[in-house]
Amino acid sequence: MHSHSILFICLLLVQSFTQAQPKPSDCSDPAGIVPLNPSCWTALNISGYVMKWSTTHSSSCLPGTPFASCFLRTLDMGQEDCIGITSSTCPPPSWIQYKANNISVEDFYVAYNIYSVYTFFNGYYTAIGNARSAATDSIGAIVALLDPPKKTNGVLNDLLTALSVGLSFLAPDAGPLVKAVVTGFQQAPSVAKYLFPVGTLDTQVAQFDQIANSMGTVTTYLQHNVTQALAAIQNDTATFLAVTGSGNFSVTPVPTISDQSDSILTALNTYVISQCLQANNWVIARAIDTDVNELQANGSAAGWDIPNCGKGYDGQSRCGAYYFNKAIDVSFTLTNNGDLSKDPTKAMDQLFANWTTPDQLFNGAAQCQAQGGSAPVVSTGPSDVDASCLSNLKVCTWDLDPSHIGTQYEFTDCGTQSGVYVDGCKGCPDGDICVNVPYSYIGNYLTYTGWGLTYDFCIQNGNIIVPKN
Repeated sequence: MHSHSILFICLLLVQSFTQAQPKPSDCSDPAGIVPLNPSCWTALNISGYVMKWSTTHSSSCLPGTPFASCFLRTLDMGQEDCIGITSSTCPPPSWIQYKANNISVEDFYVAYNIYSVYTFFNGYYTAIGNARSAATDSIGAIVALLDPPKKTNGVLNDLLTALSVGLSFLAPDAGPLVKAVVTGFQQAPSVAKYLFPVGTLDTQVAQFDQIANSMGTVTTYLQHNVTQALAAIQNDTATFLAVTGSGNFSVTPVPTISDQSDSILTALNTYVISQCLQANNWVIARAIDTDVNELQANGSAAGWDIPNCGKGYDGQSRCGAYYFNKAIDVSFTLTNNGDLSKDPTKAMDQLFANWTTPDQLFNGAAQCQAQGGSAPVVSTGPSDVDASCLSNLKVCTWDLDPSHIGTQYEFTDCGTQSGVYVDGCKGCPDGDICVNVPYSYIGNYLTYTGWGLTYDFCIQNGNIIVPKN
């Protein structure tokens, strides 16, 4: 490479770094060349400015006055009520007006972050309220579809937890703000309970066939917690800085989340689906290093007819009762411990068309099991916020070892389902050797040729028929 090319690349890298790390002078005019910029929080040392202000000015307000209210009153710019869930009482500060009144850019950034936090939490409160009716409808429909046993109980606190982690499903533009809130509350555990409540509704239980009617209780409680969370952030400097110190709230416009109730409900719906499936004896079964569509298309599955597979996957990477995760080369399906003949395809069609995704149900359960988890939790990564264990179905791995043919092995990590591999099955022709397997089976019998024979399925209930030698 020529030296001038290397120099050009280096200049681009330097320019890119400079743009990402503005100097204080670059942040001096938020309405100028460099508008509101998250990086300016650090460049201007706004956290240090707030701490210094708290030391020198907080006494100018009455005892007990929340930090945000006190700060805005000292500026006297008509922007004082930013504490509660209100309507139009906390307008965005105008840099033009601040500049005209000789108010510093540091003051403007603090005031804007007070407004930004207020706007975010008011939007979240509204989104939860909007979700109430939709949650009642979606949970009612899920329960009606999956029909768990009538006496199966659900703990309302579990629903509250699942609804609260819906924060991680907000649109990407809200992601940095969500991460700032979650990270900040990790630094302020005394207020973390407001956004991610644990154990607060444990005494309230409802049967699953009635649980949709309890969503009013759940959403009202979470809205109350959001109100408390906003007040806690705006109340004192330490909590305010824990949430805003990343600079992520220094954005314009503040992302609109009041209309994202469907996104918030994704977490709750996935959790309810997982619980209903468990109550009805469904487990996830997976085949490692297996592309189920290719298995059907190339004829490797001797005589096995996999409905709707062999011609590729749909937009959700599904064919029939199977979901294929290409990234890890694993095929997933559902199998029922209580009835091997049950076909999950129609239920999966409805679930994935309306309320959750194969990734959330299957991959989410596999990740949850690998982490040793069980209850829904929210965690932060280098660049995003993630929810885990919304789906906590048991995950079993098909035994693909051909040397285990003829034994009682079905899974490598779960017990054998009742009735599997028992000689004889409904629809088995006289004189044939028949072996019971689940409807969506993709274990070692599929490719076994050790007997030198081919075999087919009993169409009636998904059993392999091995012709007599």
